[in-house]
Amino acid sequence: MTSDSDFDKIFNTLPGEQPEAGPLRPREQARPRRDPARGGWGKRIFAGVALAILVLSGTGVWLLWNEYGTRIVDYFAQEEVPNFEGGGAEPAIEVVVNPGDIGETVARNLAEAGVTASFEAVYEVLLQDATITFQPGTYRLLTGMSADSAIAALRDPNNRIQIEILITEGVTLQRALEIIAEKASLPLDSLTEAVSDPSLYGVNPDNGSLEGYLFPATYTFEPGATAGDIVARMVEEMKSRLASAGVAEEDWHETLTLAALIQREARFDEDFYRVSRVFTNRLDINMPLQSDATVTYWTGKYESVGTSDADRADADNPFNTYVYTGLPAGPISLPGELAISAALEPADGDWLYFVSVDLRTGETVFSDTYQQHLRAVEQWLSWCRESEENGAYC
Repeated sequence: MTSDSDFDKIFNTLPGEQPEAGPLRPREQARPRRDPARGGWGKRIFAGVALAILVLSGTGVWLLWNEYGTRIVDYFAQEEVPNFEGGGAEPAIEVVVNPGDIGETVARNLAEAGVTASFEAVYEVLLQDATITFQPGTYRLLTGMSADSAIAALRDPNNRIQIEILITEGVTLQRALEIIAEKASLPLDSLTEAVSDPSLYGVNPDNGSLEGYLFPATYTFEPGATAGDIVARMVEEMKSRLASAGVAEEDWHETLTLAALIQREARFDEDFYRVSRVFTNRLDINMPLQSDATVTYWTGKYESVGTSDADRADADNPFNTYVYTGLPAGPISLPGELAISAALEPADGDWLYFVSVDLRTGETVFSDTYQQHLRAVEQWLSWCRESEENGAYC
């Protein structure tokens, strides 16, 4: 039978133990790393010998375990953890951190994706620093990264992959869909289908179109966002802006229709409120709005400054505010916050007319009477005749 002195010799000379040194760093205390050549089979052989001795010892085995068991467990906890070195290399891999993912999940995903060598290498680092957190999203990481490098890369916002979409004020719904399709790499048909039923987004416009209901702004989306996801986000943003402005749901359509018209006709901030007053004054006396922007919305010549006599006389155009009084059938663009504000709070004034007298700068003259307006129109025509450069705008 093996004596206590024999066990002392065995357990006091565990393979790989070093003479006592200064205090270890936290990670070294938790899980020292060793040269792979010194782990593996050597520990398995030692384990077999140790267990055999315990079994053969028979009497007193539990006393021996009480004496040396903790040291055995601590020793085997030091098994080598696979870990790459450095910051990795191509090919890049997309790693997704989902909302609610805990450190264990992130560590496992990194290893399974081939970013890190093992789950344990990452999890060990996370255990040593409880302040490490990750923002949900999709990240671009390299292959074969050390645990520290992978964690640092996941916390770097520059590695986050997002789809950024900028929709500017005054564009049409159709143009917005084209921009979304390009930026999000989605088929245009899928976006056209996504806007075909406004009720899916909790709105019920009179003309059955989502024109005007997508708020123009810069948006970011995660890779894989669907057409429906994107449209829903933009509609919800518009609904939120209308609610913040105090617009009741039953007034959404009328407000957006006027705001979209203002958005297309005004250029300077202060002019938004003046244009709003012109249209409001005309609506109050049942005077046609006579906006070229409503005519070109239907004809498709959206970037054209003027309209032809035939276009202005076209009664088949339901948006033609030269033929029909009141607001057009619906919005003619995607209005922004300023246009919505102007629609709700027009400036004080008796204006019934306005005309841009310098199409390059956007300078606009507002008039109370038709005679005043004719003089302003002549000012505009004179500007057009001043030079070929000016004429190109007219």
